[in-house]
Amino acid sequence: MNKRIIVLLLCLLFPFKLLFADFKASSPEEYVGLIAQETLYVLGDNKSNSDEKIKNITSIFLSNLAVREISLFVLGPYRRNLTSDQKEGYIKLIKRFVSEIYSIRLASFPSGDFSVLGSTDTGRSGIIVKTLIQFLDDPNPTKIDWRIIKNKNGDFKIFDIRVIGVWMAQEQRSTFTSFLSKNNGDIDKLMNRLKKQLDR
Repeated sequence: MNKRIIVLLLCLLFPFKLLFADFKASSPEEYVGLIAQETLYVLGDNKSNSDEKIKNITSIFLSNLAVREISLFVLGPYRRNLTSDQKEGYIKLIKRFVSEIYSIRLASFPSGDFSVLGSTDTGRSGIIVKTLIQFLDDPNPTKIDWRIIKNKNGDFKIFDIRVIGVWMAQEQRSTFTSFLSKNNGDIDKLMNRLKKQLDR
């Protein structure tokens, strides 16, 4: 998948929530709309420097993604190999991976326009919200689907996103399970690989 498309997509996941810190969306469509609007606002804010944008994106990254659920999902059947001690360290590592790998990249992208096209309730798999993004530096709009779930507190969270027909969490799951299948399902080896990527 085009890495630029992935990064542009990811930047829409993380709104600048100060304006809506006490606001709770009443529907998945409203939730996704607020995320996109606030993120595009941050990207277009010329008063914020790069470090400020990175800090905000990092913080919001972790509050809008269903990090725990995604962390376990991408392990596939190998999550059964995860010990209690490993689980805490693994989820912390995924949080660090998300913030350090993507936040720096996202802060440099432009603003744009956003619209919600509709949604489909898929039951236990969540609700798919279909959207269209028009970035200022690209004449061609990008269609993006968001898989929204509710956490135990009843709050909406983003579980997965699809662009060019590919669900990103599912793609990451394929990468992780492929690595684990070649390494006897050793979670420690996967964690060491992630740490090496982060320490580059």
